Amino acid sequence: MSIILGAVTTGTALHGTIKSTPFNQSRTVQTFFGLIGELHLNGRAHGRDLSAWVLPYGYATDALLQTDIAVMNALIGASGTMTWTFGALTTTYLNCVFDGFELEEDPWLDGSGVNGWQVMGRIKFRHILQ
Repeated sequence: MSIILGAVTTGTALHGTIKSTPFNQSRTVQTFFGLIGELHLNGRAHGRDLSAWVLPYGYATDALLQTDIAVMNALIGASGTMTWTFGALTTTYLNCVFDGFELEEDPWLDGSGVNGWQVMGRIKFRHILQ
């Protein structure tokens, strides 16, 4: 189970499936004085946002967890082919740009002592059409 785009990887962190927004499309709406109605000009699709939840876990300290997050976010802007793999299932997205890892809550220490420091977050990409 992994999400990989060049040096950007989820490694052993748990993650969900890739969620995508609809492709963005250029559109302008114009009205003219004295005329009834609107003029709509539509262009072609550009790109869309891709994201997945990610749960990095197993860190001995919060500082180590924060360091790994900083290392991942230092790769913002990396581009290439992004691959999502889950068992035998693989989906490939061409022309992706890494937009970063965003925390969805504060890091916490697993009370059972099994999973160490962890945090729920979202990994984000921009999928660009050519």
